[in-house]
Amino acid sequence: FIDHFEKVDDKSGAVMTRRLAREEGLLLGFSAGTVMAGVMQLASRLTKDDVVVIIFHDHGSRYLAKIFNDDWMRERGFLDDELKVKDLIHRKSDKSFFTVQATDTVRQAFQLMKDREISQMPVLRGADIVGSLTETAVLNYMLENPLNNTEKSVESIMDKPFPMVNFDLPYRQLSHYFGKKIPAVLTCDQTGVLHVLTQFDVVKAV
Repeated sequence: FIDHFEKVDDKSGAVMTRRLAREEGLLLGFSAGTVMAGVMQLASRLTKDDVVVIIFHDHGSRYLAKIFNDDWMRERGFLDDELKVKDLIHRKSDKSFFTVQATDTVRQAFQLMKDREISQMPVLRGADIVGSLTETAVLNYMLENPLNNTEKSVESIMDKPFPMVNFDLPYRQLSHYFGKKIPAVLTCDQTGVLHVLTQFDVVKAV
């Protein structure tokens, strides 16, 4: 085992460390990622009766500016390609696309957001995207006049449509779109299906 582990290069260890954080929720250090990468290399030698015990002895808090920093990883050639919008969409566990009609009431929009646990969504008029709606805007509007505003139409408080971005856009360029009033963007995949990508989606994916 030791001889085989010595063949694990720095790139494999670093990439595995990030995978453990992203896929398993384990914030571990470089040594832990290297050990796991070594075990993965040994997988073909193991049988169904073998028992493997891995000790993760290194915490990831010391590596936030290194292994968990895309620039640091890229400078050393540890990241082959920059993440793109399509990669972030693929990593989303829930790709549901919820919308509300401009003629729907604010109450209906709020109920949909509450039921689906979403904070923003596009506004349609028929099949066309004509605006956007955020949970903050809905709540503030309802609190201004609970008796009257809940039955007003969504178009009375909707904002401009979320920006549409290319499916192959490098994720770092999303910073040019996101802002205080723009918490999400829209994108369309190769099959023509629309997706919402929020700032939280980006943080969670990278």
